[in-house]
Amino acid sequence: SFESWLWEEARVAIKHYHGDNGIFTAELFKESCTEEGQTQSFSGVGAQHQNAEAERAIQTVMYMARSFMIHTALNWGDFGSDDLSLWSFAVDHAAWLYNRIPQRTSGLTPLEMLTKCKTDHSDLLRTHVWGCPVFVLEPKLQDGKKLPKWNRRARMGQFLGFSKQHSSTVAL
Repeated sequence: SFESWLWEEARVAIKHYHGDNGIFTAELFKESCTEEGQTQSFSGVGAQHQNAEAERAIQTVMYMARSFMIHTALNWGDFGSDDLSLWSFAVDHAAWLYNRIPQRTSGLTPLEMLTKCKTDHSDLLRTHVWGCPVFVLEPKLQDGKKLPKWNRRARMGQFLGFSKQHSSTVAL
């Protein structure tokens, strides 16, 4: 869960939630907050401006993801890489980038503000253009086994971002 991730990364416990009148009003969530000693407050009905900072971040991430999808369709659409079912991967990668790119006002990334640890941004060096063609190494070679001399050693895939479970990239 987000709370356990936040505790592991930054040793920060959530004391208060501010949300809209959506899923945060569910009885199960309210009971969980009460058990954890957390308080809640809500925006007015139809008043997204009361949660402006979060809404702006969501808008930025969604615009980035939409741009990724359009860029992929324009450059690699002939290869079937402009599949609309991949939008969730685009949103995940946009959020990954958003959390690691320094903000103009503070010069810090959202992750640096959260964890209070400065980073050298070296993780940005390993990223690719979302949706671009990539070569994926054959699984046998990844496991350290050998292939016959004339067999293909890689297949064409598509860069979809970074895996949340592994340290490697996800490709189709």
